[in-house]
Amino acid sequence: MSLAGKNVVFVGGLGFIAYEACKYLMNNDLASLFVFDVLDKPEAIKALQEINPKTKVYYTKFDITNKESIKQSLADVISKVQHIDALINGAGILTDPNVELTMNINLIGLINTTLEALPLMDKNKQGRGGVIVNIASVLGLEPCPPAAVYCASKFGVMGFSRSIGDPYYYNITGVAVVTFCPGLTETPLKNNIGSKYTFEYSKKISEELNSTKTQKPEVCGAHLAQVVESHENGGIYISNQGTLAKVTPTVYWQPTYH
Repeated sequence: MSLAGKNVVFVGGLGFIAYEACKYLMNNDLASLFVFDVLDKPEAIKALQEINPKTKVYYTKFDITNKESIKQSLADVISKVQHIDALINGAGILTDPNVELTMNINLIGLINTTLEALPLMDKNKQGRGGVIVNIASVLGLEPCPPAAVYCASKFGVMGFSRSIGDPYYYNITGVAVVTFCPGLTETPLKNNIGSKYTFEYSKKISEELNSTKTQKPEVCGAHLAQVVESHENGGIYISNQGTLAKVTPTVYWQPTYH
């Protein structure tokens, strides 16, 4: 899908990988880019705007744990530009001792944002179709003992995304759902593995994991921008150690209603 002339909403758009992706997206002649984030970084927003003055960049102070904040923020987008063409759910934390906050930001907030946005994007309702990209993790594909809570949240993102990306829904709404899974990337979130691990027995293996080879956020951000453009409903992609690859999940069970 060409993003030229399209309206993009990026949740958590000032994070390390996300911000790099925003830079790439700004070179696609978007109509507008809405950056939703709890962080307020006017200079970062200004720098994005300077990449392409033709694309209008908006910043929205955003609390993904608050359903009213989600509803009002998306409604504001519609009031300004009428349509949402792409939604990227990129908010995330790694702090395993805080189970509730991890789940509220990484999973519940993502689900609430998706379900609030879908009717606004649905071609049979207010929208014109589009794409939703949910950011999971390689830790949403395979277990990770020192980050068990984070891992659980990202497995949840994977299950939700694959379910809501069923062809049945896509054929009705015209909204593709794609899942993006970064590998270990040089960000503060990755560094938290060494200190915000699950519980006391996790310390040793968290140190070993923290020494694993990583990739630069610029590389991962470029991969994410590619995935947004792919518009491939049901697509699952891994960005790991500088390489973008498509994933074909193993199927162990299938419902019979199709």
